[in-house]
Amino acid sequence: MNAYAEKKTTLRQKRERVHNIIVSKTFRISLIVLIVAFGFMYVCQTNSVSAKGYQISDLEKKVQKLQLETRKLDAEIAQHKSMQSIQERLKQTDLVAITSVDYMTVQGNAVALR
Repeated sequence: MNAYAEKKTTLRQKRERVHNIIVSKTFRISLIVLIVAFGFMYVCQTNSVSAKGYQISDLEKKVQKLQLETRKLDAEIAQHKSMQSIQERLKQTDLVAITSVDYMTVQGNAVALR
């Protein structure tokens, strides 16, 4: 036989090498370590997502509460702007109603001079 034929591995030898690798303890241990690591990362990611979900839920509740408060304040502002409310508040002050109005006439065209 020549040197090339001696170096060439057969399909059976390749299968045996793959089988030996899969059966070896180091492969099994590294596979278990990888599975545990990915499982831990999955649990951490799930925990993080659920915590964010609770935060979002709390923020949505705060938004609804603030919207309700805004509507109440808008109603209160509208109530204070009503003519009836203004007249009631004017009665509480010591202002006097106008009875007669006197207008002033301006002499000439100039209103202000520099």
